[in-house]
Amino acid sequence: MESQAILTAAFVILVIAVVGGAGFLVFFAIQIRHITVTVTDFCRHTDEKLMPALEETEKTLKSIRVVANDMGAITANMREVTDAVCEVAVNIRAVSSLVNDVREKVSLKTLGIKAGVQAALGMLLKNTGDRR
Repeated sequence: MESQAILTAAFVILVIAVVGGAGFLVFFAIQIRHITVTVTDFCRHTDEKLMPALEETEKTLKSIRVVANDMGAITANMREVTDAVCEVAVNIRAVSSLVNDVREKVSLKTLGIKAGVQAALGMLLKNTGDRR
C-alpha cells in the first residue's frame, strides 16, 4: 500500500508540475504575444516618424548635389578665366616686347636721320660759305 501511496503522491506531484509548467508556458506565450504587438507598434510608429525625416534628408542631399555641381561649374569657369588672363598677360608681354623693339629701331633711325641732317647742314653751310 505504501508503494501505491508513493505512486499516487508522485503522480499528484507530476500533475501539479505539468499544470504549473503549462500555466507557465501559457503565461510566457501571452507575454511574448504582448511583446510582439508592442514591438510591431513601435516599428510602425518609428517608420511613420522617420519617413518625413528621410524624405527631407533626401531632398537636402539632392540640393547639396546641385550645389556641388554648380561649384564644379564655377570652378571650371574660374579655370577658363584664369587661362584667359594668363593668355592676356602673355600677349601683353609680347606687345610690350614689340613696342620696345620698335622704340629702339625708331630711336636708332632718329639718331641716324639726325646725324644725316647735321652732316647735310654742315655740308650745305660749308658749300655756301665756300661760294661766297
